[in-house]
Order: sequence, then structure tokens, then C-alpha cells
Amino acid sequence: MALFVNKHQGKTKDDEFYTYKKDWARIQEFIPKDKIVWEPFSNGEFEGVDYLKSICKEVKSNTGDFFTNNEGEVIITNPPFSIKKDVLIRLKELDKPFICILPTLSIQTKYIKKIFGNDLQIIMPTCKIFFYKWINAEKIKYDKLSYYCCYVCYKMNLPRDIIFMD
Repeated sequence: MALFVNKHQGKTKDDEFYTYKKDWARIQEFIPKDKIVWEPFSNGEFEGVDYLKSICKEVKSNTGDFFTNNEGEVIITNPPFSIKKDVLIRLKELDKPFICILPTLSIQTKYIKKIFGNDLQIIMPTCKIFFYKWINAEKIKYDKLSYYCCYVCYKMNLPRDIIFMD
């Protein structure tokens, strides 16, 4: 996830939180290895993107504006939570398979039901997903989250609609 200028609010929102390798590795069995993956919200070589590159055919990241670009065959991302509704609308427009890390409360919203109906699947870890930030060239664990996150999936053909895992 990268620092993002929220065009709708006209200000910069600090959404620069990155995904640990372990949090993508936790669901590696559900990540397609033979597809070109697009991680649209990573602005460089980071732990999570490096892991995806190590297991997937190809990973595209740092490709510009998610709302105008269209890359890859599958989208695997940790988007800026401040614009999650806009991201979900765009994901539906793209109509590609995706795995997206979101706060669990997001799956209870009216807008997600309106956008996707019953077409989503969920991978629900029983532990918290934590993120990290780079501050003064130092990797800092961001563990102040008061909420849990999950993996929201679309067209991923998971074996069940809800999967609980450690």
C-alpha cells in the first residue's frame, strides 16, 4: 500500500502501510502461481511484493494510477483503507479475480453488498494481520490496529465461501 492522495477529499491521507511476507504466505495455496499478478498499491520492492514475485509467474507493481490502469490477470493487494469503497467499485469494473486485504467490518457494509451481491468469498485469519511502515529508513511494525482484517476474494474459486485459518 502506498501514500495516496485522495482526490475526492483533496488531501493526502497517510495510507502507507505494507504487508508482511507472512501474511501473503499464510494464503499462498490460494494465490495463482501461473498468472500475471498486479499489486497496484505498492510503490516499490517491499517484503510482500517480493514474496509474491517469488511464487508467481510475474508480478506488476508500481504501475501508476489504479483508477486508470489495467494490468495483470489477477489482482492481489492491500489497498489504502481510506478509499476502500472506491477501490472496490474499480475492482468490480475491472471484473478480474482478486484477493484484497480489508478490515473485517468492510464485509458487513451495504455498499459491498450492493457492489458484489453474493459473489465474494472470504479468507478469515484467526489472528490479526499487522502492517509495517518505513520511517526514517527504518522498518517499523504498525501494531496499533484496533480491528481485524481479512482477505476478500472475487472469482478466486475457493473451495468454500468462508475459510477460517490460522
